[in-house]
Amino acid sequence: MAEQVAQALDIKLLDPEQQILVSRPTENVEAYEYYLRGNDYFFGAEAETNFRITIRMYEKAIELDPTFALAYSKLSEAHTLMYWFHYDRSDTRISLAKQAVDKAFEFDPDLPEVHVALGWYYYLGYLAYDRALEEFAIAQKSQPNDSDLLLGIGGIQRRKGNFQQALAHMKKADQLDPRSSAIARALGDTYMLLRKYPEAERYYDRAISLSPEWAVPYTRKAYLYVLSQGDTEKAGVALKDMMPKAGSEDPVFILTSTLIYMFDKKYQEAVAQLSSGTLEILESHFFFIPTAQLYALINGLKGNRQLEQKYYESAQNILESKIREDPNDSRFRSSLGIVYAGLGLKDDAIREGKRAVELLPISKDAWFGIYRLEDLARIYTMVGEYDLAIEQIKYLLSIPGELTIPLLQLDPAWAPLRNHPRFQKLIKQGK
Repeated sequence: MAEQVAQALDIKLLDPEQQILVSRPTENVEAYEYYLRGNDYFFGAEAETNFRITIRMYEKAIELDPTFALAYSKLSEAHTLMYWFHYDRSDTRISLAKQAVDKAFEFDPDLPEVHVALGWYYYLGYLAYDRALEEFAIAQKSQPNDSDLLLGIGGIQRRKGNFQQALAHMKKADQLDPRSSAIARALGDTYMLLRKYPEAERYYDRAISLSPEWAVPYTRKAYLYVLSQGDTEKAGVALKDMMPKAGSEDPVFILTSTLIYMFDKKYQEAVAQLSSGTLEILESHFFFIPTAQLYALINGLKGNRQLEQKYYESAQNILESKIREDPNDSRFRSSLGIVYAGLGLKDDAIREGKRAVELLPISKDAWFGIYRLEDLARIYTMVGEYDLAIEQIKYLLSIPGELTIPLLQLDPAWAPLRNHPRFQKLIKQGK
């Protein structure tokens, strides 16, 4: 049908495009229907439930046609994303991603989507950017207008610090697939890191309209109001908008709302927010924070030193156990550094903060690396090394990121610096 439409419109197709039109990914119609159902969930919200349904749909397709290379390719991507978003950060999960893409290569080594899947595997599984770009380049020769592929290239360019290249690829992906909430969210994040907040808000709003059950765009939009204006009231409204649609058990929602209450000195509400759910650890690919760590911080702000100490010790036990399991996870190191600082263990705190930065420097990841550097600045502030903290803050304000002047003025973490002449000068210049 597509070929007949192209002929009727007198459209001249390039050889790769012609091959796509005439190719039949499977002879089994039922298998193809399951594959399409998988795609519906795959290209929706980046939520764990969606990915688990996606995986079931692709596996159903493969059961009906064990040689369905295209389904194997997308199955590999789904497993990789489960691993990346820390829904299942196990060796088994990333191994399943590799097994699926190997099967796809076995049945159709020339399929462009196989190289796309392998590119995502190297990118999100191992942060092997150059290896991933090699696979994406192979696929791009025959599929220059694949939105999934363009999003992958844009994501890598953002992590390499090439933000304008990232925007160009993501915008093209958005033009090709304007119904993708994932692409809209990615554009919102990129503009947010560039501190172009009106543009970021527009794309977050689009992501919300496309996937109203997805919590992430709401929380990003809420925090955007804090970063850009220091406006906790607008941030709270954005979070309340989310409640009937996306629920409240999302760890990013819990962390964001708790922080906003703390910024407003509403400590009782912050404790109630933490206590309302069942999560003892707030985790995403950005952070790993035991709720005990946040209880400690709240009690410290309230002046309750005994409870503060108790909660920090509880968080310490959790984090030291996690580091024994995986000593190379920068998130564990950053959180443990903050906990050590709260316990007055200055040298241990600085060591862990520095180790986190070594494990994930900005040169390796221009986005996630800023979290580790900001955590180090927090640690320096907590242990009284104010000049070292200000040096990190000054650098973070000079590059794309999430640290802003309104946040520095609002977040109680930076309160010890506010009478420091260098910090006051930095705020004045930043304004």
